[in-house]
Amino acid sequence: MKNINIGIDLGTTNSGIAKYENGKISIYKNPVGFKDTIPSVVSFRKGRIQIGEKAREHSATNAENVFSSFKRKMGSDEVYYIKDLDKNCSPIELSSMVLNELVNFAQGESLKSAVITIPASFDTIQSNATKKAGYQAGFEEIVLLQEPIAACLAYSNSLNLEITSDKKWLVYDFGGGTFDIALININERDLKVYDHKGNNFLGGVDLDTLFVEKIICPKIEKETHESNLWEKLISKENAAYNKLFFELLYKAEEAKKELSIKETSNIEIDSDELSISLDIEISRKEFETIIQSKFEESFHLVEKLIKDNHLNFSDIERIILVGGTTYIPYIRQQLQQRTQIQVETTLDPTTAVIIGAAYYAGSKPSELIEQEILNEPKIEQNNIQVETIYEPHSKDSEELIVILLEESFDGYYRITRADGGFDTGLLKASKKIAEFVPLLEKTTNQFTLFLYDQQQKQVFSNANIQITNGLYSILGQPIPNDICLELDEETGKSHMEIIFKKNDILPLKKTIYKTCSKNILKNSDQKLIINVVEGNAGSMVGSNLSIGYIEICGSNFEQDLLKGMDIELNFKVSESRDLSIDVYISALDLEISEVFNPHQRKISIDKLSLEIKNALDTVLEEIRNEEPNENYEYLAKLKRSQESLTVLYNEALENKNDAITDKKYQIDELKKSTFRNLTILFGTNTYCQRWKSTAKSRTAFTFI
Repeated sequence: MKNINIGIDLGTTNSGIAKYENGKISIYKNPVGFKDTIPSVVSFRKGRIQIGEKAREHSATNAENVFSSFKRKMGSDEVYYIKDLDKNCSPIELSSMVLNELVNFAQGESLKSAVITIPASFDTIQSNATKKAGYQAGFEEIVLLQEPIAACLAYSNSLNLEITSDKKWLVYDFGGGTFDIALININERDLKVYDHKGNNFLGGVDLDTLFVEKIICPKIEKETHESNLWEKLISKENAAYNKLFFELLYKAEEAKKELSIKETSNIEIDSDELSISLDIEISRKEFETIIQSKFEESFHLVEKLIKDNHLNFSDIERIILVGGTTYIPYIRQQLQQRTQIQVETTLDPTTAVIIGAAYYAGSKPSELIEQEILNEPKIEQNNIQVETIYEPHSKDSEELIVILLEESFDGYYRITRADGGFDTGLLKASKKIAEFVPLLEKTTNQFTLFLYDQQQKQVFSNANIQITNGLYSILGQPIPNDICLELDEETGKSHMEIIFKKNDILPLKKTIYKTCSKNILKNSDQKLIINVVEGNAGSMVGSNLSIGYIEICGSNFEQDLLKGMDIELNFKVSESRDLSIDVYISALDLEISEVFNPHQRKISIDKLSLEIKNALDTVLEEIRNEEPNENYEYLAKLKRSQESLTVLYNEALENKNDAITDKKYQIDELKKSTFRNLTILFGTNTYCQRWKSTAKSRTAFTFI
C-alpha cells in the first residue's frame, strides 16, 4: 500500500506544497520566481485567471477583480462577485483554484491524494469546506491535519533533537488569517496535543486593516480635505473608495514586512479619482502601537491555555513560532520577555506547516487502490489466520516482526523490504515466527510478508507492514470543540449531553442508548429530532453549531413510537471530521444511517445584533432581580458582563454597513466567547432558566 506523501499548507495569505520521499522533504518550487510559497490570491482580468504573485500585484491596479483572504470565509455563505466574469465565486471555489495552481508545480506528476492543513480551531463546517475545495481541485483523497501538529512534526523531524524525557512545547501560530496556540507533549517516540485555543479571525490581515484604519487614514485626512475616510473605504456606496481601500491594504502589507527589518517605511498614495497624491512615512514605533491590542488578544489565549492546564511558563521548554506574522520583532520580543521561554526561530515559520504536512503524509497510507494493483493477477488467498505484531515507529536500526500462525499451517514464509534492500529468502514457517528486519534511517520502511504452501505456491501476502525509523509521529488529532446531542427536559426545554469531549482524539466512535421523551403517533406530523451540535457543552444549545440533523416523521411510521421506547444511536467522527449517525429503533424495526459533512453556514450582522441585544437585556434583568439580594460579588461580575455586551452590541451596530472587512466574523467569535462566559457565570447562581429558555421552541418536535 502506498502512502499519501503529498502535504499542502492552504494558507490565508500564502500556500505551498511538498512531497515526502525516502525520508526527505522536497518543497515544490513555483516555476515562476522559484519561491517556496505563492500568495493565496486570485485575480480575474479580460477572461484570464491569475493566481499567486501576479494576482497579488494587481491589488494595486485592479482591486475589484482581485480576491484574497477567502480562507477566513471558508464554511460561510459568503460569495465574491467577479465583475470580469459577471458571476459569483465562493471561498471554496477560489481555494480550489489555489490548490490547482499548487498541483501545477508538480509538473506532470499525477497527484490524487493529499494532506491539507487547517487551523486547530477550525470547526466541522470549516473543515468540510476545506475538503470540498480539495475535491474540486481534482484530488480523490483528502486527509486534514491541524497546523500546530504539522509545525511540531516539522521541528521535531528537521532539527535532530535528542529528547530522552517528556517535554512540553507551545506552538504559537500567528498566521495571515488565524491564530492558534497549542500545548504539545513530546518524548523520544511521539508527540501529542494536550490542549489548544484559537481565534479564526485573528491574523496578519487584521494588522493590515488596523494599519490602514489607525495610521494611513488619519495621515491622509490630516493632509487632505477628506473626513470619515475609514467609513467611506469600507462602505460599498462608492467604488472609488473601495478601490482605494484594497490599494492601501496592499501597501500596508508591504510596509508591515519592511518594518520587520527597518525602522521606517514610506508609502506612496495616488488616486486620480479622489484627487489624493501623498507620500507618507510610518515608523516601526507607530506600527507597534497599533498592533499591541492584537498581540494582547493572542497572549490572553496563551495565558488562559497555561492556566487551564494548571501549568506555569517554567514548565514549557520552548515556543515554536509558526506563521508569517511571527516575523514581527515586537511579537518575538514580547513573547520572550513575558514568558522567559526559549523562542524557537531555527525553522522558517512560513514553511514549517508545509514541511510538517509532508512528514505526516509520508506516514499516512492512502486508501485509494492503485490501478496497477487492480490489473495484477489476483492471488487466491487461503483462509489462514495470521497475526502480525511489530512497533510501527522505531528509533533503532532494526526492529522485530513477530508472526503468529495457526498450528495447522505447514509451509514457508518470506519477508521483503519494498526498496529491495532486504529479503529473508524462503524459510520454513512455524507457529511463531520472530524476524529482526533492518531499517533505513529517517524514512518509512515498507515490508511484505508472503506465505507459501508445501509446493511453494503463494497462499497469503500482507504488504501493509510499515515501520517508520527516526521520525516523530502523532498520537492522533484532537477535536477542537465538544460534540453534543440535544435532549429534551421534562419542562419542555432542551439541553445538551456530551458525545465527544473537546480534545478527544480522532477518529471517534460511541454508542448511546436513549428513550423517546414523548409519544409520536403513526400517520401524524410529529417528528423525532436527532440534533448533533458542536461547541461548548456548558452553553445554551442555540449558541452551538448544528453539524448533524435527522428528522424522523410520524407519517412514515407503521406503528406508534411511544414515550420510553428504546433508541440506539451510533456516532462516528472520522479523522477528517465526517460525522456518521446510525439510528436503530427496535420496536419499529427502523434503521436509518446518514453521513454529514456540512460545508456552509450563514452569518448575519443583523442576527448577531439581535442575539447580543437579547443577552444584554437578560443580564440587565438579572441585575435588577439580584440588587435587592446584595450579592455584591455576583453583581460585580454581571455588570462587567453588561459592559462587555454593551461594547459588543455597539460594535455590531457601528459595523452594520461594513461590506468589505471581516468584522462581522470577528464579532461572531467574540459573541460565542462572551456567551460561554455568561453560561458559566449564570451556572454559579440559582438563576439560569431565562438564559436556557432562549433556545428556539419546537412544540411539534420531540428530542430524544
